[in-house]
Amino acid sequence: MKRITLLAIAALVLLCAHAQLTIEQCQRLARENYPLIRQYGLIDQSSKFTLDNLKHSWLPQVNLSAQATYQNEPPSFPDQMKAMLAASGLDMKGLAKDQYRLQLDVNQKIYDGGKASSERAITQAQDVEQKAQTDVDLYSLNKRVNDLYFGALLMNESIKQTEMTLEMLNGNLDKLRAHVRGGIATSADESQLRAEIMTVEQSKTTMEWNRQAFIHMLEILIGKHIGEQQLVVPNAAEPISSTIDRPELRLIDAKIGTINARERAINASVMPVISAFGQAFYGYPGYNTFENMVNRKWSLNALVGVRATWSLSSLYDRKNNLSRLNTARQQAELQREAFLVNTRLEVSHENDEIKRLRELIASDATIVSLRRDVRQAEESKLRNGIIDIHRLVERITDENTAAQAQILHNIELLKTIYDLKNTVNK
Repeated sequence: MKRITLLAIAALVLLCAHAQLTIEQCQRLARENYPLIRQYGLIDQSSKFTLDNLKHSWLPQVNLSAQATYQNEPPSFPDQMKAMLAASGLDMKGLAKDQYRLQLDVNQKIYDGGKASSERAITQAQDVEQKAQTDVDLYSLNKRVNDLYFGALLMNESIKQTEMTLEMLNGNLDKLRAHVRGGIATSADESQLRAEIMTVEQSKTTMEWNRQAFIHMLEILIGKHIGEQQLVVPNAAEPISSTIDRPELRLIDAKIGTINARERAINASVMPVISAFGQAFYGYPGYNTFENMVNRKWSLNALVGVRATWSLSSLYDRKNNLSRLNTARQQAELQREAFLVNTRLEVSHENDEIKRLRELIASDATIVSLRRDVRQAEESKLRNGIIDIHRLVERITDENTAAQAQILHNIELLKTIYDLKNTVNK
């Protein structure tokens, strides 16, 4: 029996936990649901294709070609030499006007001056930069989640307070009706109190619609139906450290990393390229020109060698290109400084706002207590037959206003704390 009881308690705890939704869960769900999350996979695929292509640049480059030509004047011996050769019994025809070649060229890069490795570094740096940009775009979701989550929380708490106010008004309406039946109060007094009740009910209806709007937008953002799940009121613990650790800073670092990689590529572009090559062809004429003048037959020909090429034109723009990249690096550093200054200003403002709200909250409870005492005094008069409905409604309204202000300050404090956490990324 004891074991069954424990199991039932555990199941109840799990059910209650399942029926709750925290702001951290909403932030995670919003990130997972947002279409931009698929950008990471696309970036990885694009980088993989580019890196594979760079690896292929070190494979032998093979070209197969075929050509047929006809020329009006092929190379031949002078007539006097032809006569001398003919006298010796040699029939020197010379090269034919029609020539044919089926050729295979193979080129193997041996040294490229670091061009391939620098291109690989650029691709990897761009991969990091694009992912950092995606991090920045997704991080902005936290602020949107905070606005909707705390908006819904504010409506929840305000509705609860409004329901308590309605309960007080209806309780006093019952007392007033008893006095009306006894002839102490008039029907006009009852009408005034009923009108106030209807006004407060209208206010509650507006709050419920606002809450539903916040919940609906939050559901769209997180891709999950909230239903009967209760939004958990988070604790009011401020971040321990105010050190700024935003993804925007990592994006700037990634941009500088791309600039550095491009700088290395510019330096590599002025280096010579060394490669081995081979050429083989079957056709006519071959490399043995003299033999082809005597015997017009197709032959197999081949050669191999080493080639060094150095594009000096890349030196023309090297200085300007490096200066342009250095300017871009300085601009990125200025962006970092500006971002840090603006973020520190925002942190300072949010810290001041937290202090202001804590001071207000410290006096809210006293104000609500005093308003409650005044309202209870008026209710005591009503119970004793002293009828002043207008004054009673004012006292109930004053207490409700004070309680709503207390709720607003509490939710504003929580939201500001989470805005601060979002500002410093803690």
